[in-house]
Amino acid sequence: MFFRPLNTLLILALPTVGLAAFDPPKNNVETQQIAMSEDLTSQVVLVLQNGSNECRAVPAVYQIDCYRQTFRRAGSTVSRYPDYNDAGKALRNVEKTLKAVLKQYPDKATPPLRNNGRTYKPIQPDAVKPAAAAFERARTEATTILLRARGPLKIHYERIAAVVGSNKLIIRSQLLKQMLLKRLT
Repeated sequence: MFFRPLNTLLILALPTVGLAAFDPPKNNVETQQIAMSEDLTSQVVLVLQNGSNECRAVPAVYQIDCYRQTFRRAGSTVSRYPDYNDAGKALRNVEKTLKAVLKQYPDKATPPLRNNGRTYKPIQPDAVKPAAAAFERARTEATTILLRARGPLKIHYERIAAVVGSNKLIIRSQLLKQMLLKRLT
């Protein structure tokens, strides 16, 4: 007999608990999203890798703007996730550096390049070397920030840092190739 009223009480309480669990927040304030996930990290890595591949395919004078847009897209990918705050800042700092380079060395005589639905602005041909140096410094700083992460962030930030750092080799090889071509002609 004792169990019967308890069963009835539990059955009556369950729908209320279920409704409370699915009740959306009453205020209009956007809720924060917890983000440390393999999927999001992979998405950022993919944006950086695909962007890097695309940027290698365009002429050197357009690469700075191409990389700027790539780092902007990568930073936007994580912008809504507080757990990726430092990664977003690091990626946006690279973008800001490249934006400053574009402002400092614009090439008004060369038309913009349209490629894969994107438009890239050129820099002056003799500014490629200092622009690449500024890009390398910004990537080094971003990589350092990412590699300082601790705890559960560490694995995710290390994956992003590996891609950010790998662009250094790409830019150096592009510069070396350009210097060799200049000497041969």
